[in-house]
Amino acid sequence: MYRYRCYPTEEQAAQLSKTFGACRWVYNEGLALRQKAWREYRVSVGFAETCRALTGWRQSVEMSWLRAVSSTVLQQPLRHLQAAFQGFFDGSAKYPKRKKKGRSPDSATYMRTGFSWREDPERPGTRAVKLALQREPLDVRWSRPLPAGDTPLRLTMSRDRAGRFFVSFLVEEVVPALPAVFVAGTREPQAVGLDLGLASLVTLDDGTKVDHPRLLRRYQARLKRLQQELHRKKLRSRNREKVRLKIARLYALISDVRRDMLDQLTTRLVRENQVLVVEDLSVASLMAAGKGKGRRRKARLNEAIRDASWGTLLRMLTYKCEWYGRTLVVVDRFFPSTRRCSGCHAVGPKLDVSVRQWACTECGAQHDRDENAAVNLRDEGMRLYWQVSISLPPGSKAPALIKASELSKEIRLAA
Repeated sequence: MYRYRCYPTEEQAAQLSKTFGACRWVYNEGLALRQKAWREYRVSVGFAETCRALTGWRQSVEMSWLRAVSSTVLQQPLRHLQAAFQGFFDGSAKYPKRKKKGRSPDSATYMRTGFSWREDPERPGTRAVKLALQREPLDVRWSRPLPAGDTPLRLTMSRDRAGRFFVSFLVEEVVPALPAVFVAGTREPQAVGLDLGLASLVTLDDGTKVDHPRLLRRYQARLKRLQQELHRKKLRSRNREKVRLKIARLYALISDVRRDMLDQLTTRLVRENQVLVVEDLSVASLMAAGKGKGRRRKARLNEAIRDASWGTLLRMLTYKCEWYGRTLVVVDRFFPSTRRCSGCHAVGPKLDVSVRQWACTECGAQHDRDENAAVNLRDEGMRLYWQVSISLPPGSKAPALIKASELSKEIRLAA
């Protein structure tokens, strides 16, 4: 998926706003139709039935405004609705909800017949893209070239809360694997243990620490001032909308800086190592709302976890290891990486979060909390890596993802 910033004209922006609204309306009406059919008649309605209903909606006088949007574009929300229900039935997603204006992301998907595509001979890797029912090509900022000669399978237009427009292209591309990385002078794969935390965003097993950017704290004063200004404005006034847009742009800046930092960090780690080991974190459980007297402290902790964006970091590591031929090992979340001595492997008592340095009662070794955890994760991850590798047929490559929770009990408990 290639994503670019684009700057539509006023006419194009108005037409895209109508398209976003129509897609949201079709999704909600399709959801209501399926719910009513099941509630009143116990009939399961699928994609084909909602498509026939869409034809009737477009032909009715009351909803003639739907004809101002391409029919192929309006079919895509119904496909997304079908996928949402399929995920719900499979148990991998929650029950679909209605989309709300101003709350749900604005997006519209164009299949190959919904846009024209012509390569610019003067600028290889760039294209002139014209959407259905629009007279002029989009002004796209080509920050990087698309694969030469490839035609996108589909195109998605989107608008964020800050009012910025983006165009995303889905193309088929084979990413070449990177050369294998071995420990100097050996054939042992280069491995690194990664301990995610809040004092430092990432601690490596060699003691290297990546600082937490703390972007929300950096922009806290500006956010506070704008939020106070927002609450002083009259509801549904133009001045209130101006302040809301300023807040959205500031949050967009924070998100862009955080994503760029994580992207560079994960790319560097994947390029320099063959095996990467992390702990299985349940971010949703860690961010559960606090109760009682400690709820304010828990709220601040949740904000720090949200600012660290551990989930995004782990997701980037997962797909980049798959792209570049690396292996990501996810150690079981109950593995005592923090309180186990990396020297003698003695397991001590549980440590409070405030304890950053501790000494082993068995061998007397002094440990930095995060560095010791990273070393233990690397050792445990490599044990799992070799256990899986020796079980593969000769000549087979190690999988891109090894999760301890999905391995057999014998492998997980093997000494």
